[in-house]
Amino acid sequence: MLLIEGDGSLLMHIQEFETLKRHGLKCLICVMNDGAYGSEIHKLRQEGIDDSGAIFGRPDFAGIARGFGLRGAKVTDVGQFRDLFADYQAHDEAEIWDIPISDKVQTPRMRKTLKAGHGVM
Repeated sequence: MLLIEGDGSLLMHIQEFETLKRHGLKCLICVMNDGAYGSEIHKLRQEGIDDSGAIFGRPDFAGIARGFGLRGAKVTDVGQFRDLFADYQAHDEAEIWDIPISDKVQTPRMRKTLKAGHGVM
């Protein structure tokens, strides 16, 4: 099972790490960590509005995972993926990959939305 999740969203339900551990579920969670509520910062920036309320820093999700008794890794280079995935497959437990991403790059969908004028209301 694979979950690709944003950092802000994962923080809102971090307690589910305990559920993964308690039930022995094998799940790979890839956290896209831009240190903010990504959708909101892009909309705020588009409108020229201060985005500081949507920025919370970059939590150490690998460390948090280990605190719950799960496996965790910080991905700092795309060259890590092959070995990390092989290691994940060799174990029968949940694992969280903390993947830092830029808060400056917008997805194609976000660019289209902002270009169409559907930013902050």
